[in-house]
Order: sequence, then structure tokens, then C-alpha cells
Amino acid sequence: MTAQFSSHAAVLIEELLPRTLLQNDDGPLEVACSGGPDSTALAVLAAATNRSVTLHHVDHGLRPSSSEDAVLVKELADFLGVHFVGHIVDVGEGPNLEARARHARRSVLPNGAATGHTMDDQAETVLLNLLRGTGTEGLGAMKPGAHHPLLDLRRRDTHELCGVLGLRVVVDESNDDQRLLRNAVRARLLPLFEELSHRDPVPLLARTATLARGDAELLSGLAKLVLPDPHDVVALREAPQPLSTRVIRDWVISTNLDDEREHPPSEAEVARILEVVSGDVQATEISGGRRVARTSGRLRIDAEASGTLEGVNTDAKQTIAPSWAAHDLGDVVVSAQQIRTRVSELGAQITADYGDNPPLLVGVLKGAMHFMSDLAQAIELPVDVDFMAVSSYGSATQSSGVVRIVKDLDADLSGRHVLVVEDIIDSGLTLNYLRKYLQARGPASLEVCALLLKDGEQRIEPDFRYVGFTIPPTFVVGYGLDVAEKYRNLDSIYTYVGTDSY
Repeated sequence: MTAQFSSHAAVLIEELLPRTLLQNDDGPLEVACSGGPDSTALAVLAAATNRSVTLHHVDHGLRPSSSEDAVLVKELADFLGVHFVGHIVDVGEGPNLEARARHARRSVLPNGAATGHTMDDQAETVLLNLLRGTGTEGLGAMKPGAHHPLLDLRRRDTHELCGVLGLRVVVDESNDDQRLLRNAVRARLLPLFEELSHRDPVPLLARTATLARGDAELLSGLAKLVLPDPHDVVALREAPQPLSTRVIRDWVISTNLDDEREHPPSEAEVARILEVVSGDVQATEISGGRRVARTSGRLRIDAEASGTLEGVNTDAKQTIAPSWAAHDLGDVVVSAQQIRTRVSELGAQITADYGDNPPLLVGVLKGAMHFMSDLAQAIELPVDVDFMAVSSYGSATQSSGVVRIVKDLDADLSGRHVLVVEDIIDSGLTLNYLRKYLQARGPASLEVCALLLKDGEQRIEPDFRYVGFTIPPTFVVGYGLDVAEKYRNLDSIYTYVGTDSY
């Protein structure tokens, strides 16, 4: 390290460094550095180890001043006498900006690059996982190690170090936006905990994470001793369900090749996999479009299907809207050819999954009429069909959340395998009501097949066995979907840009 520090700064570094995990190795150290106070303090402490350090800065190009952040980190690297690598990524267009930026960042950073997460971040993560619903793994939050070496430091420590050194840091205004849940937890929930308990909740939550992580690791280890092969259907079926559940969760997590899938499978997904284990169904879909199937007494996870659209497909843009509707239509979101291909895939999956138990298809009118018809033809089983109408849209382009049964079913659901066929799911409130309504009639099973899922719009935990496409959260028409009863007869699905009242 070439930087010369004041005696105050040197004492502070000497105090903080032993509380990190940066000295547990003597090899090269790759550091993800945004230029914020936490990652800047990480860079300073990393340089103090005298290891070979490289600061990696990722410019997402999302702010006009983003290139200035890279200059700041380069100046920091020069000051510390360490290496610098700047990365420029193209986040691209599409929904869920935060997820796309994270994916782009991880695609260029070295595996296991150290991050500046502190004990305060750990406490926030515990609370976030609790709010989502979690077990011991989620309570364990971030695991201390080379990737997270600062979890014993407080945020005030990193800020103090930057202040004592007089270092300029990047200020990210989005950290003050309380529409983001983590920011709201930081600004409102943690202070409330402190007010109610008269104690600083951060160390308590961090200690909870440590205890829960130890329990989770022990339980997973014991479960693997009892069930060493997570693919063995017979062993999974005969073991106590808590053991089977833990082994299945660990197995699914271990197959997550994409860093974006950090979270374990949901309780509903594990329940569906257990149905595959028990032989009730042959296969089921889980997050990311992946598919868990059973063949010759063995479980497997198949790669993603073709149903997730990050944005508007280039080929789809080549579809020209008919002249009589063009004035109200924007880009094609899903083309007619994509629909045909995906419906055929879904039909094949449903055929394999239900086997000797043909389902009753329940179409939700009117939006699902085209999808229902095409899907029924793609299923190579003697399916029955019935229809019901549920009102929630009224005449607006946003779901109202008000649910009303307009037409009920004629069929008796008792003991039958029921597959609800929906056109589009946004908030999920209507479908949530509908599932409870139908479940009360005693079906043997109740699953959902939705053509479209609006990304990030759900106000309930997504639990849909079959999904055709994930689309951006915009209002769309075509292939059965309408605005004021118009445009259902389009063969492709378009964004609606009309301004007429409806």
C-alpha cells in the first residue's frame, strides 16, 4: 500500500482490520467497488492487508454521471496503490431494472469478489427475508467469508473511516427512496424496533443470523446423511417429510446456475415437487421456467422453457398490426408464432404431467377463450372443459382487485383434477380469490395455467404451475385480451397505446 495515512486513520484501520475476514488468506483479492462509503472502506482495508488488490468498478450507464463514479474509483485505486479494472455493461431494455442491472454486474465481476456489506446490511436482510416468509436458511442471511468480509463492521465504521481519510465517495440518491423495501426497512422498521426495545436491534438480528445459519447447516448435513441421493424418489417418499423437504430445497438451490436465483424454492414449489415424488403428477414447473420431472424413479431438473421474454423479441417486432387497429397498438409483445410454439410446449407438458388423470380445464372468460381452445387441442388427453366468468377489470386498464363471479361452473369438482386456464395475471388478487373459491369444492388437485404473467406486479406469492410468458408490466391486448371489448381477435399480443375512453 503506497498511501500515507494520518496517525488517527492508521489507528482506526488497525482497529477495524482484525474485525474483518480480509486477513484469512494471502492470495490476490478482488474487490467490487461502487465508490460508495462501504465499498470504499473495504478497498482501504483490503489495501492495508498488503495482498495484491484489484478494485472492480461496474458502470451500468444508468445515470448521466455514472462515468464520473468510475473516475473516482480509479483515483482511489491510484491513492491506495492497488490495481483498477473498469467494466462497462449494457443493462438493456425490459422489466425489473434492478434485477437486470444485478445480472449485468455479476456477468463481469470475478466470481466471489468481495463486497462491502456490513452488519447493518445483514440485519436488513434478515428482516427482508422474514417479510417474505423464510426458514432457517433465510434467517441465516449472508454467510461471512471472502465474499462478505465486513459483516462484523457497522455502517458507521465504514463511514467514519472514509471521513477520517477525507475520501470522496459516491452518493446514490436511490438509497433514500423508501418505495424500495430495503430502504423502508432501514429508514422506518429498524428505528421502530430500537424505539420499542430500547436496544440497538442490528447486533441482535446479526446474532440471530449466525445462530440460524449454524442450525441450517447442521440440519442440511444430517439430512444428507439420511438421504444422500436427492434424485431417489423411493428414498424421498419413505423418509419423514421434513427431511425430504430439506433435501429437496438444498438440491434445487444447488442447481441454480444463474446467480439471479439466490432464493430457495417457495413452500408451494416444494409441495409441488413432493407431489412429483409421491407419484400424483409426473412433473411440475418451478421458478425461472425450470421443470422438475420424474423418470424411472429418479428426479431431474430440466433447463428453462422458452416462455420468459425479457423484452420485446426482435422477430416479434416484424409482425405488422392490421390497419384497422394500428392506431391503438404499440410494439408486439408476443407474436402469433411464439404463442403457437409455447402453447404446443405447454400442451405437451400437461399431457406428460397428468398422464392417466385427464384434467378438467376451467377457462376464465372472456380473455382466455383463444388460449383455452388452442391449449385443449395441444393436450393429448380426453380433457373436459368448463367455463366461468370473473369480473375484476371493469373498464379500466388496471386491475381493480374487486372480485365478482359473473358465471359459475356447471361441473362438479369433487375428486377431480382441475386446471384453471387464465389469460393474464397481474396483481393475482382475482386468481387468489378464485382458487380459494374452487378449492372449497373438494377437487383432487387445483393448478393454474396462465398465458401471461406481468413481471413484478403480483401482490401474492406467485404459485402458478404453468406460465406461457413473463411480460413487462404494461397493458396489452390481442389473442383474447381486450380493451372495452375490442381487439380480442388479434392473433398476436400488443401493447395498447390508445387514448380513447373506455
